[in-house]
Parts: sequence; structure tokens; C-alpha cells
Amino acid sequence: MQTFTLKYGITEQSAPIPPDWRGDIIESSYTPGETSLGEKVRRALESPIYSPRLSDLVKEGERVCIVFSDITRSWQGTDIYLPLIVEELERGGVRPGDITLLSALGTHRPHSEEEKKSLTGSLYGRYPIVDHDCDDDANLVKVGTTSRGTEVELNRLALEADRLIITGGILFHLMAGYSGGRKSLVPGIASRRTIMQNHSLSLHPEKGKGSHPLIGCDKLIDNPLHEDLMEALEMVKPDFLVNIVPGTKGPGAAVAGHYDRAHREGCRLLRDFFLIPIPERRDAVVASAHGFPGDINFYQSVKSMINACQALKPGGTLILATRSQEGLGNPLMEEMIGRFASMEEREAFLRENYSIGRFIAYYGCELASRFRVLLVTEMVEPSLARADIKTFATLEEALEVARSALDGEVSYWCLPDASHSFPRAD
Repeated sequence: MQTFTLKYGITEQSAPIPPDWRGDIIESSYTPGETSLGEKVRRALESPIYSPRLSDLVKEGERVCIVFSDITRSWQGTDIYLPLIVEELERGGVRPGDITLLSALGTHRPHSEEEKKSLTGSLYGRYPIVDHDCDDDANLVKVGTTSRGTEVELNRLALEADRLIITGGILFHLMAGYSGGRKSLVPGIASRRTIMQNHSLSLHPEKGKGSHPLIGCDKLIDNPLHEDLMEALEMVKPDFLVNIVPGTKGPGAAVAGHYDRAHREGCRLLRDFFLIPIPERRDAVVASAHGFPGDINFYQSVKSMINACQALKPGGTLILATRSQEGLGNPLMEEMIGRFASMEEREAFLRENYSIGRFIAYYGCELASRFRVLLVTEMVEPSLARADIKTFATLEEALEVARSALDGEVSYWCLPDASHSFPRAD
């Protein structure tokens, strides 16, 4: 008997494929090879893109700030690549006491000490590790205003350093087209005001029309949110970038060098790895948010919903495995999902009270208004019912409900890694 087997937290969920379902797996054809992440990063540091080598950029006496991603992006392997960056800095003469590690939390919660240790590896206890606080006005500095009116306020530690290095990972992003690069600054180390002003560009300029049609995964051209981010980036011009591109099993590539040129090369690699052409959209998609940390909460799992729905016919059925042991992941999501009875009410409230958490919740509700969404999850969230999102403890239960709702032979796609893979039916 054939089965669906999907990652679920740090375990798996499995269930028999219904006998009247016909389909295929959508997965990347990328082969990672044998090179370790450490070796990939070393090679990137030795041959940076459109930039001198980092050890040639710095000199003794300079203060360096390294911005790195938070625990929800732990797939990047910060504990491996941060020590290699520090090694390169010290080769260039930078003293250990002049290096600060700044975690780009954006609006996320602070880290526990155990999480800091996990993210920084051998550097823990040897270098200052600071969690960015988007509400700490005393440690935020305004550097300018973009043409769209975003007041760019960033962490003082990054701005006062002699050298600023930004790091992160590149994935498809529901608003900015791609993560990584400029997102280390906004939202990474920006004020709450800056973050909300920029992210509010995700809404259509006309009321009643929902999200902006030019935002979304793989969309950079004329994307207002991305262009606003690039204006903020150019105000700062970081000295160096290191970004990780995921592979099918762990990190797949590393890029280093110029803050824009290297990032663009990373985006190209991601497209090569995970933008997967499909011949058609189908009745159902059975998908996984690819386990921890992609399914740490529903907030993170909305990204997988977006990717999976690219392979669905209008009104089709999505079954998504997301353990979401931290629940919705943002208190504002519960308000946005459970308080309103219609998308019109949600949009009107969002426009007056914009926040990232509310927008992510709105986007999830927008998908649920266009597709049947069934979640396999540990979440017990009554508010999800108001968005017509159903929850199940097991994949088998969700499949049984889907099967009873879909008559006759059903066409499906299975998407085992919806957090990374982006199917496209041209």
C-alpha cells in the first residue's frame, strides 16, 4: 500500500494514499553533493562576489557588528558559519573584543540563553550576543526616510560599528519576493515603526482589494515592499554579506560579498534549486511545512500554505502537516483570525491597525477563503474555525475528510517540503 509520509516537528506523520487518488510528488531535483556547509562558506569567503575578501576589508582597531538570524531560521547553520566569519575577521586583524553579534529578531520574541548557545556554537560566552529590541528607542537611530514614507530606524550597535556584516538565509518570501539580504536590516534590526510602515505596503492601495498583487514569492520587479527595503539598504550600505541558500537536505549553497550582488546570486540559486515547474494545478495538495523549525508555529507555516496553494485548482483542497507546538506564534494572529466573520471586516481592521502578525493571519485567511484548508497539527485553536480552517490530530483523519468531500477520482500533488519549494504552473 502506498502512503504519504510527511515531516512533522521532529517526527513524521504517515497515512495510506486513498485508492481513488492519482498524483505525483513535487520535489527539487537539486543534488546537494558531499560538500559540508562549513566548506561552502569557506569557499564563499575566499571568493566573494563583487567585493574584496573580508579579511582585506577590515583592519586592527575597527569595531565589527555581525547581524545574524533568530531561532526560527536555525536551518541556516549559524553555529557553523558565524565562527568562520569571526575567523576571517581575526585574520584581517580585528581583535576579539571588537566583535559584537546582533540577533535580527525583528518583532519576534527574545532568545533564551540555550537558544543563543545553539545559534552561536563555539562563539557563545566569548563574544557579546545581543538580541535586537524593536521597541527600545534608546538604541534605535533614524537614518532617513524612503520615497514611500518609511522612516528607517535601525539598531545603534550596527550603525556605530566601523564595519557591518549582514548574514541570513534566502527563501521565497510571501511579501518581499525573497528573504535574506536587505531583510537583515528591515525587519531584522529595525524599529517596530519602520517594520510596520514597510510591511503595510503589502496591502493593495485601494481599500477592499486585499493584498497587493505585486507582492509575493519570486516577485521583485515593481514589488513596492522590496523596492522600499532596497532604499533602506542603500542608506546603510553594509560592508559585507553572507547568505545561505537551502538544499534538499540541509544548506545547499553559500554566497558572500557585496550586499546586493551576492544576494541576487543567492536568489538565482534558490530559483534553480526550488522553483519547480508543474504542468497543471490539481484537486488536492498534501504538503508538509518540512518539520522543525518550519512548523514551529502557524505564523511560520503560512509560508508553506502559500507555496502549496500554487499547485491547487481554484477551490481545491490543501492538507498541510504543521505540528505548530507553539500554537499560532503571535497573539495578534488569534485576534485577526477569530474576531471577524468576513474578509471585508478583517481587511478594514488591518488597514487601520497594521502589524506583521495581523497581515500573516490575514493572508492565511485569504487563502482559506479561496481553498479548503485542512491542518494536521497539535494546535487547539478554536479561532481557526472562523476562517474555515479545520484541524486534525492525524494525517489519516484529514485525508478521510478530504476524500469524503471530493467525489470520484482525485488528482493530487504531494509537496514534502512546502517551506522551501515553490511550484509554478505556467
